[in-house]
Amino acid sequence: MSLIAINHETCRRDGSCRAVCPVDLFDLDGEGFPEFRESADALCLVCGHCVAVCSRDAVHHAKISMAESPLIDSSLEVQSDALLQLLKSRRSIREFHKETIPIETIRTLIDATRWAPTAVNRQPVQWIVVHNPAEVHRLAELVYDWLRQAGDSSRYAHFIDHWEQGRDMILRGAPHVAVTVGPRDWNWSAVDCAIALTNFEIAATAHGIGTCWAGILTWAAKEQPALREALGVPDGHEVYESMMFGLPKHHYRRIPQRNDAQVMWR
Repeated sequence: MSLIAINHETCRRDGSCRAVCPVDLFDLDGEGFPEFRESADALCLVCGHCVAVCSRDAVHHAKISMAESPLIDSSLEVQSDALLQLLKSRRSIREFHKETIPIETIRTLIDATRWAPTAVNRQPVQWIVVHNPAEVHRLAELVYDWLRQAGDSSRYAHFIDHWEQGRDMILRGAPHVAVTVGPRDWNWSAVDCAIALTNFEIAATAHGIGTCWAGILTWAAKEQPALREALGVPDGHEVYESMMFGLPKHHYRRIPQRNDAQVMWR
């Protein structure tokens, strides 16, 4: 049985499913109906383009449940001005309230990232969420230990000094940390993880949650076994991006100027 079947009674024969297939797996039969190519099952990315585009629900994919593929609510229009302001007003937050964010809210943010693009729709991104603020503090301590021993201690000497005086300059006292992990043998893991965490950041900002990319934690997690163990990084996987987050202590009311985009038109 083919992976994709076309309902000839409802199909409009407009060719939309064939046109949007990323790997061109459809032919046309003698009557103009799209026909999933024989022996193409292994090539299908299960991206759902063909199912999503069909206006008559004539495309039936064995691996995509129609019941779990809701219709797009066209009444929920995204206001372009509001979206642009959200993107422009996003700030890297480094001062947080001690209040924690409910796990269900974090689940909602991460769930939204499942629709972030990944190379050939592989969806390899895994998440490690450190929800306990005490565990976040322990991670910071491991990073400082690594900076003293194996990192560039001279460059970050002032960070170490602040830590010893009770101020965390690495994870900034954030109550939570999100870490994206991907297979080490997948060439696109770093890109997939970065895109997923970017979507997380935008969703968090829309929920009034502050975020900041935790680059030093990511760097240390690639080098320090104790930190990888504390995070519980699966075998064969690597930490590619991480982010601290929580409720922002301060709120911003202006959008400072940024450099103009450097564009080369051809």
